[in-house]
Amino acid sequence: MDFKKFSLMINEIKVATFADSLAQGRIMATRCKKCNCEYYPPQSDCSQCLSQEMDWFECPTEGKLVSFTQIMVLPEHFALPELSVPFAKATLTPSPVGLLDVKEGIRIMGWIPRTSANDLKVGDRMKASPQALDDGRVTIILEMIE
Repeated sequence: MDFKKFSLMINEIKVATFADSLAQGRIMATRCKKCNCEYYPPQSDCSQCLSQEMDWFECPTEGKLVSFTQIMVLPEHFALPELSVPFAKATLTPSPVGLLDVKEGIRIMGWIPRTSANDLKVGDRMKASPQALDDGRVTIILEMIE
C-alpha cells in the first residue's frame, strides 16, 4: 500500500512496510539491531546510536488510554459523500482521538469512533486496530475492551 493511502498523508519510502502492514491489519514498529531501541511510529534510522540497521516487529495493540481530546475540524477525507461506520456522524459532531500506551515507550494514536469524549477516562482499557475507510485510506481506531 502506498503511504498516500494512510490517513495522515505521509509519503516516506523507507517505512512503506508500515503502510503495507496497516492494510493487512497489523500495526508495526521498528527496533534497532545495534542498541535495541524501539520506535513507534517506525523509524528507518535509530536516533540513539544513528544505526540504519532496523528490524520490524508487530506492536502489541492492547493497552491503557493515557490521553484523549476531541478533534473539532476533521480531516477532509473523513467528510465522505456517503458516510459509513465508524465515522457516520463525523461531519456533524467532534471526534475523539486518543493515545494508547501499549508497551513501555510505545504509544499508539488513533480515532475513537462511536464513543463520546464524556464516556472516556484516562486508564480505560482499549485496543488499537487499522481500519480501511471508504476512500481506500487506512486509519487507526481505538476501541474499548470489555
